[in-house]
Formats: sequence, C-alpha cells, structure tokens
Amino acid sequence: MKNALLMMAYGSPERKEDIMDYLRDVYGGREPPKFAIEETENKYSRFGFKSPSSEILRKLTNQVKDSIEDLDVYMAFKHWKPSIEELVIKLRETGYERIELLPLFPIKNTSIQGSYIDPFNRVLKKLDYDPEVQSISGMTDAPSLTKFWVDSVKRVYNPGDFLIFSAHSLPHSIDQESEYYNIFKTWSNQIARKLGIKEFEFAFQSRGSYGDTWLEPSVYKVLENIENGMYNNVVTVPIGFIYDHLEVLYDLDFLFGNKVLEKGMGYKRAELPNNSMLMIETIKECVEMMKDE
Repeated sequence: MKNALLMMAYGSPERKEDIMDYLRDVYGGREPPKFAIEETENKYSRFGFKSPSSEILRKLTNQVKDSIEDLDVYMAFKHWKPSIEELVIKLRETGYERIELLPLFPIKNTSIQGSYIDPFNRVLKKLDYDPEVQSISGMTDAPSLTKFWVDSVKRVYNPGDFLIFSAHSLPHSIDQESEYYNIFKTWSNQIARKLGIKEFEFAFQSRGSYGDTWLEPSVYKVLENIENGMYNNVVTVPIGFIYDHLEVLYDLDFLFGNKVLEKGMGYKRAELPNNSMLMIETIKECVEMMKDE
C-alpha cells in the first residue's frame, strides 16, 4: 500500500508582494478590507515582510521525510501554497492508497476539524478520490511534546518569575470549546507540576477584533491581576503553538511583552518546538498513534 503523511498548517506570505494574494485567500477570494491590509502590512514590516514559519516548516518537512521510512511526507497550507486542494490532486495522481493527516496544532479544537480535515474531505469528494484516511486532531498525547515544553521552560524560568501558559483564543463560548479549554488547562497543570512550579496561570492570546464571546481569561487580564513588584519577570509559554509565527512573535512578544515592560517587569518567552528533534519525535509518535487507531 502506497502511504503518505500530509501535515497541514495555516500558511503565511513570504514577501511583501505576496500579502494581497494571501489576504484574498483568507477572505475567500474577495478583496480584503483596508484595515486588514494595513494591519497585516504593519505586522509583517517588523519582520522584513517574511514570517520565519515558512522556512521552519520546510525544514521540518524535510527532517520528517528523513526520519520516517514507510511514509512519503508532504506539507499543505490552508491559506498559502501548496494549498490543501493542490496537494490532494498530487496525492491522487501519485496513487496513494492511504493518507495520514496531521494538522500542526497541539490542542484539539473545533477549528482543526472545520479548517483542515473537512476541506480535505470535500476535495476528496470533488475529485472522486477514495483513499483510506486516518487523522490526528491535537498532539498533546505525544510524550515528546510535553518533554519539549518542560525542557524549554527550564531554560528561561528562574525563581521569582511568573509563568503564563498561552493558547490562541477562539471566538466561541466555553461550552462550544469545552474540550479545548479543558485540554489546555490540564496540560498547563501537567507541565507546571513536572517543573515543580506553583506560581502560574493559563490564559488566551491573539483575540480577534470581531465578536464578544472569545475565550477568557486573556493574557492581559492575567497581567492586570499581577501586583507590581511581586515578580521579576513574566515568562510566557505558548503551548498552543508549534512553531514561530506572528501570533507569537508579534501578538505575544511585541504587544504583550511591551505591556509587561510597562508594568515594570522583564519579559521572557519559552522557545517553541519548531523543527527541533523533539518535534520530529512528536510527529513520529502521532504517526504511531494513528496506526494504533
């Protein structure tokens, strides 16, 4: 049986000239509103108009290819190239009979299903392509990912610091996202317990500008409740993310980090998995979990 592993990520433009095409895709082919163009250009201008995520994911794909012998490995993007549809066409032409799907998001939530797995299934139906399909939604059961975060926090945390675990907020109620909320809370507690750290909180970041039901507490609300002078530094641990991109580098490090500095404390962040060896091991563990299902 010819097998493929299809990893999936959000995607990002790689040059200033790509931003409009990227935003048109985000807005479903429509012309993006002026505020979205200005906001995106402002964010990307701080990083030379290129997110580091593209290169990280290219390296990750190649490293996983070298590490797994019985699977051909591909990467597809929700809002960049190659798209999910482009990759499925390639997989059909190559004749893959089994496809394993791995969206690169650590915590299971409804958006993974709606944004990655459902579109993949719609393309299969459109192309009348019927391979055997297995998927993993969320990666928190992989021991290597927890180990990574424990090691990463150890490198930046010191007694006298305050720890905040963060994940992307979602425009849904707690009832709609109870599984996401509970996994995030449980995983934060597990990592803190392994580190022996009792002074910590878990909070949500990167809230959008629309809707009023975003998951709480926000990282800003947690910061408000920290008394001045109580801690030396705030250390963020973005366990809701896998690799460096602007929702960490801009939303967390720049916007939130500056708020921490304004409050008179230092700001530090734990390193993300990116294409580290423990990230490679995490993906291999997820592949094994799919085989066991």
